[in-house]
Amino acid sequence: MPDGNAYDQAYYAMSRPEAGRKSLVDTLRDRYIRRHVLRFRQTGRLLDIGCGLGLFLQSMTPPFEPFGTDISAYAVAQAQQRLPQAKLFVGSILDGIPFSVNFDVITAINVVEHLEQPALAVAAIRERLQLGGLFVAHLPTIGNRLQARIYRGSYDADPTHIYRPSGREFRGMAEAAGFKTVFETYSPFAPAVVWRNLPWHPAYLAIFQAR
Repeated sequence: MPDGNAYDQAYYAMSRPEAGRKSLVDTLRDRYIRRHVLRFRQTGRLLDIGCGLGLFLQSMTPPFEPFGTDISAYAVAQAQQRLPQAKLFVGSILDGIPFSVNFDVITAINVVEHLEQPALAVAAIRERLQLGGLFVAHLPTIGNRLQARIYRGSYDADPTHIYRPSGREFRGMAEAAGFKTVFETYSPFAPAVVWRNLPWHPAYLAIFQAR
């Protein structure tokens, strides 16, 4: 996983002139995630791992009490300006979760694919979730030839994408860490039952519940 300075150069530096904006695709994805999280949890503490500029965390506040981590000091500073009430920390999930409280929801959106030890991260997430708490994961996956072809034409351009599982493999890792799967789908996400059974796009979204 790149350090915060490297990631600033590779990503956040490009977004600084338009900091605070979000693509339509990301906006619709975040609204979709919010809607499905609220099916299971209506309030509590929410930790967004890889919170970036704080845009998703802002979309979940209220009703949730916001916490966030990111490897980029620049991103955390921007997120803190956007959400003065949030408790934020600069650091990697591979070093553990730096807060002394447990959480009702932990999200990792476009994070796990950057990790050299994803199982370590998932275990750390499970350790800090309340029983019945939610782990929301979104990441690109490769589970069939069509997904592999789309991945090569898009996600493959990012050299920091080092973890490339299938959705089934990632789900298995989460379940082995003490989660049960309560929802999963692939882009374009809705209707979930269709794209869960016809996964043509790499983008995988799942909600797991701590057992």
